[in-house]
Amino acid sequence: MPRLLRELARARPVRRLPSRRQAIWGGELVVVWDRAPHLLPYQEDFQAIVADLLQQRGAAGCTLWLVDGSPQQVTWRWPARVGAAAAFAAIPPPPAGARVLILSDAGALAGWPGAGAAWTEFTRRLAQHGAQPVVWAPLAPAQIKVELARRAHVFCLQAGGGLRRQRGRIADDEQRRAESARLAGLRERLLAYMAFCVRVEPALLRALRGVAPATAGEPGLEALVWSHQPVVYDSRVSRAVTAEHVAHYRQAFGELTAEEQVAALERTLHIHAWRGQATEAAELLIWQAHARNEAQSACAAQVEEARRWFQSFRATATRATTPDPQLRQYTLDLFARNGADQRWVQANSEWLAPVWVATDETSSPAGLRPADLLRAIGAREDLPPVACQLGVQAAGLMLWAAERPSGPAHSRVGSPLRIKRLLVSEGEGRPARLLDPAASPQPVASLASLLDPAAALTLTAGQHSYRVSPIERPVWAQEIGRDASGLYADLLVPVESGEAPDGAQPIVQRMRYIEAGHFRMGSPAAEAERYEDEGPQHAVTLTQGFWLADSACTQALWQAVMGDNPSHFTAENQGGAQHPVEQVSWDDVQLFLRRLEARLPAGCGANLPSEAEWEYACRAGTTTPFSFGETITPEQVNYDGRYPYAGGSKGLYRQATVPVRSLPANDWGLYEMHGNVWEWCADGRRAYAERDETDPRGAEGQGVSVRALRGGSWLNGIARDARSALRFAFAPGYAFQFFGFRFALRSTSPAGATEWPAPRRGADGAAGRGTVAVPGTGAATKKRRKR
Repeated sequence: MPRLLRELARARPVRRLPSRRQAIWGGELVVVWDRAPHLLPYQEDFQAIVADLLQQRGAAGCTLWLVDGSPQQVTWRWPARVGAAAAFAAIPPPPAGARVLILSDAGALAGWPGAGAAWTEFTRRLAQHGAQPVVWAPLAPAQIKVELARRAHVFCLQAGGGLRRQRGRIADDEQRRAESARLAGLRERLLAYMAFCVRVEPALLRALRGVAPATAGEPGLEALVWSHQPVVYDSRVSRAVTAEHVAHYRQAFGELTAEEQVAALERTLHIHAWRGQATEAAELLIWQAHARNEAQSACAAQVEEARRWFQSFRATATRATTPDPQLRQYTLDLFARNGADQRWVQANSEWLAPVWVATDETSSPAGLRPADLLRAIGAREDLPPVACQLGVQAAGLMLWAAERPSGPAHSRVGSPLRIKRLLVSEGEGRPARLLDPAASPQPVASLASLLDPAAALTLTAGQHSYRVSPIERPVWAQEIGRDASGLYADLLVPVESGEAPDGAQPIVQRMRYIEAGHFRMGSPAAEAERYEDEGPQHAVTLTQGFWLADSACTQALWQAVMGDNPSHFTAENQGGAQHPVEQVSWDDVQLFLRRLEARLPAGCGANLPSEAEWEYACRAGTTTPFSFGETITPEQVNYDGRYPYAGGSKGLYRQATVPVRSLPANDWGLYEMHGNVWEWCADGRRAYAERDETDPRGAEGQGVSVRALRGGSWLNGIARDARSALRFAFAPGYAFQFFGFRFALRSTSPAGATEWPAPRRGADGAAGRGTVAVPGTGAATKKRRKR
């Protein structure tokens, strides 16, 4: 052009136009572009080749065919022919001498045997018609078939292939299977590289392939990963490891070298820089949960920034009383994809728990710590505490708001609760449930799940957790069942002729199961007529359940075991066999317990409850001065009615004991815990402290000067002294006509299958006596001399 302009400027005639020789493609060009789904990672490469080709050559004489995995599956033709059908059965043979450019893997990565054969046959027909097939494939030289290379000029779309024509290396099925197995191993490695990624676009997949030389030289891995369902999600625009497989591949990621882990993170952050901090922060914390310590040290600043972002996200997500739809959806999607990764969940439970609770979902992902969930629930000011009660009915364990239904078919479990949510966990590695007590009644666990020996049901309410499991029938129990007050078991004590006042019928003592739990021991400072030694009030947790007699020991039972009756109120003196035994010292009770144990099966221990256990059982989940409420009357408790509590009305003074079970029981089915007789406890009286206690006990062993007594009595029994928190103690060798006891059994040898019998109505054993014949234990007892 400059030469032509100079000639024209000098007014010289142009005898010939200056020209330069340029090599261009002549003849017809056919491009076959494979748009199979598994080849999506290469579509931008194919598009760039086609665009560059048209720019260099021009569109004249060029025909473009789009196919879907096979030359027989034509989806589109360009330029379209006027009046031609929209779909084609196959690509027609081009004119002789035409060049045919094939952009495809030629079936090598398709995953089904017929795909390769179709492409080989297509190149054979092209050559037969005089065309010149050229294949550009996203493969390494090791994946090129010899037969394909014989019929076409094959080139590899990767740096190792260069512009060298490939001759092919796979000649038979054995070589093909061996190469497939080798690629499958490398595919697992690439999946490990991408395991921490929230999403993997084709660009990121290629970048991660370059982390190590072994994968960098294998372009086919991108197709193998992209099409590896169900291990990766089936999305049009990106891939990521599915929730079902994420734990496995993140474990594999943790086994990579620190250099590989850092390289994978750097490539991911570079590709995802445009996506914003949500994706970047999530990937950083997932990466941090599995990376080696050396790798974490190298990226500590980035991880800390991600933590700060999520702390800000938590504050935003939990600030509003109504969940923000976008934040809620982000949280749900984050857990849907990563909730199976318990290592990540546990490592980030502190901020994940409040974010999850803010979604108001009822099932929480496994791995969130109960303490974090409960803390998040407690921080929700929009959730009011609700009074509720756990119980059992025919269907299983239930949660009732406020009062449970009346009747023996609805049996209570544990103490009343006042909570915002009940956290139900069915074992490690399983999702927990958050039950709204206001939506009660609602099932907590089915009967079948409770009887499953592999089940591990844990209930968390407030600051305390409870393990729920079946209780098998103790070896000493003649009967086990449930009624409205809870679980009971009947102990039968065989009687020899002359040992009991009513003959040789066995004595039946009903035992109530007292579940492990927690309560506030002592009295609050504002409680009327309290004593100083009842405080400070403090939290007590009892970690072991135990069986406690539903009544004080009767004279009949004492005489059956000991052979005598030391009581003042006998049948001849305003009393009888069903009155509580009294005039027994703590030392006397120990002898009784040892002789009772001798009549029981091996492995059953009989003892007194500790002072903490006694008060826990007396309160039966209440926080008022009495288990019956703020005050009492002589119709509820046997005390000196002339001295009511806190200015109440005066009432009856009986001046004697009353038969056991003749006055109302507390909510746990325990009779006369207030009044009638003082009850000995196992331990001495300890000094209270303003701290939480677990299984506290006072002084024990030889030489303890005093032992605790609880409950108040008929004699000088002012109502004040019958309160749940009232403390008393006396020397263990003293016995008075207002000292009695109730005993506990702690079985160490459960036997028999767990049963859930129907509640028993009107059984003889409920009154303290039974008529069922039971074989003797073979244990002989000596007659105790009358004192």
